[in-house]
Amino acid sequence: MSASNAIVHKGPTDASPTDLWLYRWGVVLLTGLFALSIVVVLFTTWQIDWALPFIPVLLIAGIAAWWLFQHPLINLAVVLTSFVMIADFEEGIQLTEVFYGLYYMTFLAVWFSKRLFLDPEPVFKRVEEKALWTFLILVTLSLPLTYLFAGTFKLWLGEWLSYSLLGFYFPVKEAIEKDKNGLKVVVGVVLVVGLIILARNGLQYMRALSDASQAWQVIKGRAVTNEGLLMVPAFFAFALYLKSTALQHKVFFAGLFSAFLGGLIVTQSRGYWVAFILGMAVVFWLVPRAEKRRILITSGITVVVVSLAAILILGDFLTLVISGLLDRFLSLGSATTKDISLVNRFLETGAVWEHIKTNPILGHGMGVSYQFYDITYKMTDAKPFIHNGYMALWYKFGVWGPALILSFLVACVRKGIIVFKGFKGISLESAACLAVVGSFFAFSLSANTSNPFFINDTMFIFAVMTGCAAGCYSRWKSGLSGSTQ
Repeated sequence: MSASNAIVHKGPTDASPTDLWLYRWGVVLLTGLFALSIVVVLFTTWQIDWALPFIPVLLIAGIAAWWLFQHPLINLAVVLTSFVMIADFEEGIQLTEVFYGLYYMTFLAVWFSKRLFLDPEPVFKRVEEKALWTFLILVTLSLPLTYLFAGTFKLWLGEWLSYSLLGFYFPVKEAIEKDKNGLKVVVGVVLVVGLIILARNGLQYMRALSDASQAWQVIKGRAVTNEGLLMVPAFFAFALYLKSTALQHKVFFAGLFSAFLGGLIVTQSRGYWVAFILGMAVVFWLVPRAEKRRILITSGITVVVVSLAAILILGDFLTLVISGLLDRFLSLGSATTKDISLVNRFLETGAVWEHIKTNPILGHGMGVSYQFYDITYKMTDAKPFIHNGYMALWYKFGVWGPALILSFLVACVRKGIIVFKGFKGISLESAACLAVVGSFFAFSLSANTSNPFFINDTMFIFAVMTGCAAGCYSRWKSGLSGSTQ
């Protein structure tokens, strides 16, 4: 073989680390970590008496982590489902948040290290994936802007951690692409997370009702956290109901849909109510005529199921709760002029726009506060949170922020529509993509008054949904379609 032929045949894997090299350095790394852990334990027993009870916990956690990282799909399911540990909003930094933060950051670091340095196949194959990766890099490099505009590192870090959850897009997409059970696991995670949030919100809501001492406390009672983590599973349950053929599956998913919808209703979040209706209208428009009849039937069944559940669960509180919900629903027509909270958000948006015009290209950075006159408190307020998600992206990152992230989201929704229309017949891919499309259309509306680009739970579910759509698209293109329930 000539020298020129040898050069021609040399592939990218020739420069990759060999198995022997990886084994040797892996042994060195593990030995070093083991020695370090012994030193840490000895130091802890000597200097930090109160930390001793945590050593067995850390040991068990280490063994569990070692086993999980040997089983990628199970590890992905666990790290995604464990997100519920930080889904509840509490002041300060909780111990569960620290543990979960270490877990998911380690998961993403290991995943990206393996794919970037050990796998010859490119990680960022599509234009929208390069847009997402560019966005995450620029977000990380935006720290100087934060200091330039008098922001704080603490606030910057909090927002950066929220955006970092978008990194789950890549492992979710890969799991669906390459593992025959990947899509089932991801869909299962969405439903399980939704059920955990539903149970937690339900307990909090019932506790608030039981603690109420006056009628108005019952009427105004609401479970107002994690609306997105209830709305998205509702779309998934509904899509799975439409695509099911077996009666037991239909009953099961119809029950799930009714439960999630009931949970969304008691949040009393009118923005998400309207957003959900928009998403369902898009679903109704996309599905064939035969399935449109199913939607109407499902709607009737859902009303009956939710009503019966309300009668059984709420008991004596039923009349007051219905009164509060009706009052909240009927106020939709006048909310833009009479709801002081909503009007205040519009004023906030106008104030943010004035700030955007001062630096529309680069933005002001994360964790940077802005000032506006808050009519709810009748005072000039300074805060970093912006309720309008689109304005928040522009204010913080300039033109490049919304351009990159919205192009990524739109491309994933487009792929979801292609997959839904491309899969003929019954398929889990079709159902999942229909749910993704309906969910994102809903979020496109609610983002005007409820910022999804700042909150952990929406960034988490965005990553799962976009990874789901992209993975299903890859299966459709490669002919791996048709996985049924």
